[in-house]
Amino acid sequence: MKLPQTGGCHCGKIRYEISEAPQLVYTCHCTDCQRLTSSAFSMGSSWRRPPFIAAGSSPAPSSAPQTAGGSTPG
Repeated sequence: MKLPQTGGCHCGKIRYEISEAPQLVYTCHCTDCQRLTSSAFSMGSSWRRPPFIAAGSSPAPSSAPQTAGGSTPG
């Protein structure tokens, strides 16, 4: 992976830059993640805070509350 990398949300209000590789990259195949992404799985990643710098507006919380297992009810 070529670093640093930058990106952001589609509307452009939130931007980010990463300067190190993620600590963790994972996939989830639960039915909630399948519904959220309209695919067979979702992908996620985790970084330490110093290498991950966010700028712009603060992200809004998800409209669907999460349960203990990380899945959304319903």
